[in-house]
Amino acid sequence: MMQLQRVRTYSFLICLLPAMPFSVGEALAKKSNQAKASGAIDAKTFDVLMAVQELAEKEQYAPAIKRLNAIKHSDRLSSYAKSQMWNFYAFIYANQEKYPEAIGAYRKLLKETDAPEGLKQTAKYTLAQLYFQIEDYPSVIRFMEQWLREFDKPTATAHILLAQAYYESDKYDPALKNLVKAIKIEKSGGKPIRESWLRMKAAIHFEKRDIRNTLKTYEELLQHFPKLGYMKQIAALHGELGNERKRLTTYDAIYIKNGLSRESDVLNLAYMYLGQEVPYKAGRIIETGMRKKVIKASAKNTETLANTWAQANEHKKAIPALERAAKKSDKGVLYFRLAGVYFDAGEFEKAAEAARKANKKGGLKYRDGNQMLMGMAYFNIKEYEQALQAFRQAKRSKKSFADARKWEKYTLSELSRMRALQEGEIQLAERTQKVLAADANNIDALGGNILSE
Repeated sequence: MMQLQRVRTYSFLICLLPAMPFSVGEALAKKSNQAKASGAIDAKTFDVLMAVQELAEKEQYAPAIKRLNAIKHSDRLSSYAKSQMWNFYAFIYANQEKYPEAIGAYRKLLKETDAPEGLKQTAKYTLAQLYFQIEDYPSVIRFMEQWLREFDKPTATAHILLAQAYYESDKYDPALKNLVKAIKIEKSGGKPIRESWLRMKAAIHFEKRDIRNTLKTYEELLQHFPKLGYMKQIAALHGELGNERKRLTTYDAIYIKNGLSRESDVLNLAYMYLGQEVPYKAGRIIETGMRKKVIKASAKNTETLANTWAQANEHKKAIPALERAAKKSDKGVLYFRLAGVYFDAGEFEKAAEAARKANKKGGLKYRDGNQMLMGMAYFNIKEYEQALQAFRQAKRSKKSFADARKWEKYTLSELSRMRALQEGEIQLAERTQKVLAADANNIDALGGNILSE
C-alpha cells in the first residue's frame, strides 16, 4: 500500500488583517451632529479611541490596552461605541498573536446589538482565521460558513480556509467542494492556480481512496510545477493502480535526472527491472550505484548484483560478484549459488569446489540441493566415485530421493562402463604384448634357420 504523508498545513496565506477598528470620518460626522442615538460616540470616548488608534498604528500595544481598559466599564459607552472598542481589543491582541484574547474580544463585538453589519462580517471572517490558528476547526467551519452566507462576493481564500478546516476534520467531500470553488474563483480572475491548493486537492482525493484522481492531480502539479518529488508520487500511484510499466518508466526518468539519491530508491528501481524481466538493466543500475558509493557493497547487495548478472547470463560478471559476497557471508548459501553459476558456465571443477565450500560453511536450508549440484559437477568431470558419494548424501532427503537415485544409477552405469572400458583396454594391451612377443620369437626363429643354412 502506498504511503503518503497526511497533509496538515498548507502554505496558503492566512492574513490576520482586522479592519482598522474605527472610521474617523464617520465618527466626526456623528459627533458634529451630536447624535445620542445608536451609532453615536461621546466626545471623551471618541478621543480615547483616536488615541488608541494612533498607539496601535505605532505598535505600542501595552499603552493602547491601558487606555481601553480605562473606558471599558464606562456608563457612557453606547453599544456602537463598545463594538468599536472590542474591535480595537481584538485588533491589538491578534497582532500580538494572543489568539484566545482576540477571539474573546470578537465574540463580545458580535453580541453588541448596534455593531455595524460590516464590522460583524469582518469579525466573523477574522474569527474563522483565529480559530484556525488554534486548530479549533469546528469553530472555523461555523464562522466561515456564516460569513459565506452573508457575503455577496466570497473570496477564494475564504473557501480555501474552509476546505482546510473540513480536511482537518476528516470531512473530505465538503473539503473538496470548497477547494474546487476556490480554484474556479482564481481561474475566473485570470490568476494561476496555486501549488499548495493542488497539493491539497491531491491529498483529499487520496484520503477518499480515489487513486485515479490523485494521480491526475499530481500530473497536473508536475505540469505546472515540475519537481522530482511529484514524479516520485506519480510513480508510486502507478504502482497502486497496477501500472507497473508506467511506474518503471517514471522511476527511470527520475533516475536519469539524478533524482534517486537514496540507496533504497536505486535498489527499488533495480528490483522493478527484475520484475519486468530486464535483469541486465538491473545489474547496470546496481553496479553503477556501488561505483558511485550510493549502494553499499554489502554481502546482500553484492548477492543481488550477482543474481541479476546470472539471470542476464552474464556469467563473467556474476562469478566475481558472487565470490566477493560468498567470502563476506557467514553461511554457505552464497557458495551454493556460486556453484550453480559455475555449473551453468560449464566450469564444473570450480562448481564442485564451490559446493564443497558451501557444505563446509553450513547454514544451508536445502543441503540436499547442494549435494545434487556437487554430484552433477563431479559427474561432468568424470569423478564418479565422488559423484556417487554426493548423490547418496542427497538421497537422505525425501525431496531429492528420486532424482538422487536416478543419478546414482546413471553414475553407477557410467562407472561400470568406464571400468569395463578400462578392463578392455588392459586386456587389449596384454594381448598386444603377447602378439608382439610371439612375433619377436618367430622372427628370432626364422633368423636362426637362415643362419644354419
